[in-house]
Amino acid sequence: MRLALFQNDCHPGDPAGQLGALARVARDWAGRADLLVTPELFMTGYRIGAEATRHLAEPASGPFADGVAALARETGMAILYGFPERDGARLYNSAQVFDGAGQPLALYRKIHLPNDEERAIFTPGDRIVTFDLLAFRVAPLICYDVEFPESVRACAAAGADLVLAPTALRQHWRQIAEMMMPVRALESGVYLAYCNQAGVEADWAYAGLSCICAPDGSVLARAGSGAEVIVATLERAAISAARSRLPYRQDGRFSLSGPN
Repeated sequence: MRLALFQNDCHPGDPAGQLGALARVARDWAGRADLLVTPELFMTGYRIGAEATRHLAEPASGPFADGVAALARETGMAILYGFPERDGARLYNSAQVFDGAGQPLALYRKIHLPNDEERAIFTPGDRIVTFDLLAFRVAPLICYDVEFPESVRACAAAGADLVLAPTALRQHWRQIAEMMMPVRALESGVYLAYCNQAGVEADWAYAGLSCICAPDGSVLARAGSGAEVIVATLERAAISAARSRLPYRQDGRFSLSGPN
């Protein structure tokens, strides 16, 4: 699989502008990537406030989703994007993926909400989801979710070979991107892709530093602090090789409730 991460400099509160930016990148990488991933809450930007988020939130079948699906069909590329999802009276911090034919593959709702601002807007999700793309089983997480070893391990236990983590990581937490993400990949024997924002949004400076990590903990691609696209080729053989070399899942005697 050829995986691309779009570390973008967000136009907050402008879904049309965000869709246009995504279209330019998807068309540029059409035929050269199989899956394109955007940051957390890509549709609107992360730091736009509760009122604007509630106003702009859309259902999973809303106009922005229709635009992404059309773009996936046009380019033949699967696209995973972050957005504020409206489901009845509830809002979720969600990620949705369409395949290269524009068909929905999965909808994931962020489980771990990291601060009072998110908790005042969003309802937490309650389940891990997976989808199949090419020869890989893929599991989305969002931002804070991936910082817990148990989250990535749960994805691996559900059969995931690749974990995708759209995020909105601030500059002063850069060690999460630099240090933690390779470890998360290594300890669960999965590919892990961490797709962050770039630039400044309201009072937040984003770290950038998006990365694609291999199951042995090596970093296949790493972004700087600015807007860019990073790409890596994922090989299934690397997964079995890493798990054989460090069989943590096979040998581990602790579950979440204690030793087995």
